[in-house]
Amino acid sequence: MKKIAFLGSGALAVDLSDTVVNWKLYEVAGFIDGNCVKGTLVNGYPVLGNDDDVVTLYNNGSFDFLFIAIGYLNFSIREKLYNRFKGIVPFANIISPTAYIHPTATIGEGVMVSDGVYISRHVILEDNVMITLRSIVNHDGHVKKHSFFSTLVTTAGNVTIGERCFAGVGVTISDGVTLCDDVWLSPGTVVANDIDTPGHYMSKTIKLYNLG
Repeated sequence: MKKIAFLGSGALAVDLSDTVVNWKLYEVAGFIDGNCVKGTLVNGYPVLGNDDDVVTLYNNGSFDFLFIAIGYLNFSIREKLYNRFKGIVPFANIISPTAYIHPTATIGEGVMVSDGVYISRHVILEDNVMITLRSIVNHDGHVKKHSFFSTLVTTAGNVTIGERCFAGVGVTISDGVTLCDDVWLSPGTVVANDIDTPGHYMSKTIKLYNLG
């Protein structure tokens, strides 16, 4: 079985280390994190070194694939690490056995597609994208590099998501909508129009009334 190393050793990296073992995708070689002492055990796996050690570790066979386990609070770091090692070290894809990916979809490298995700026909997921639990990317959707979908995100058809975008839990994006780069959608946000200005967006709070 091929060995995977995670860039980062925080909560996301720990969760992913369990995930790839449970899904029987990879053997975990360990974590790469300059904020931890080399040899420290995290979730039972060693810290192998820091970012400057990646190429040496790969060349000496310590791991076969790399995955960026840095969350959506650090998009600039995710992008920087990807650009640093692209074409030098191969990135792993982490695809759940319970996800559905249409045969016409195109999946980049360093991509995660989690449990219950549905990727429809002619969808494009570019590199370093994470699509988490039970999200849906409908037909002809395009999610650009470094973007991150949280749980239960739904995009209708022909939606384009820019680079370094975040969609929080339960976000819904209507048919044909385009988001520019660097858009942050708070949980529960409904997007019915294009967004062409980077920033943080959320739906207005709706009062609930008991009609019983």
